[in-house]
Amino acid sequence: MNAQGERVLDEYLERLKRSLNDVPSARRGEIVAEIESHIDEALAEEPDDSEASVRNVLDRVGDPEDIAAEARDRLDIRKPRTSWTDPLAIVLLLIGGFLWLVGWVVGVVLLWLSDVWSPRQKLIGTLIVPGGLLAPVLFGLMAVNSIGSTCTTSRVNGIETSVCESVGDSAGIVSQVFPAALLVLLFVAPIATSIYLGRTLIRARRRGPG
Repeated sequence: MNAQGERVLDEYLERLKRSLNDVPSARRGEIVAEIESHIDEALAEEPDDSEASVRNVLDRVGDPEDIAAEARDRLDIRKPRTSWTDPLAIVLLLIGGFLWLVGWVVGVVLLWLSDVWSPRQKLIGTLIVPGGLLAPVLFGLMAVNSIGSTCTTSRVNGIETSVCESVGDSAGIVSQVFPAALLVLLFVAPIATSIYLGRTLIRARRRGPG
């Protein structure tokens, strides 16, 4: 098979795998292997291995989305139904904590009521990070307030002298780096989780309702 034919075949198989994304991995592997075997047998009967022959075989095999739909029917797998509340859940999980935490709680409820995400994804959305971006903001304010100075006053020959020492300097570099790293993690984690949930929602909407 020439390079163009291999490219066309690879793109077809990649589309098939994406279309079977909601099928259990074991069955998905079996279906893909079965289709690949069928394609190989059909190509062996073609007069040549040109790109045109590959496309001809793939047209006879069928559209990847149709193959995936048939597989879901056989396995009784229902496509997730999306709702306007799904993107709202993601937004509230991220910034709903600023609404006296009530917004974040509503986001969690909408997340668990949704048909889009798996139980594992719902746990991730709930636990990383509770309160969303409110947690790093509060942590950052606490860290800023804790950085101050301690002053000691001494009197020598009637002269009062005050010596102030920065708490951050005395704590050492480790005590400064660790809170900063934790603060970055607390900011990044809920944002990454929102992106993760959002990508799942986009894929579900592309597949359409069951």
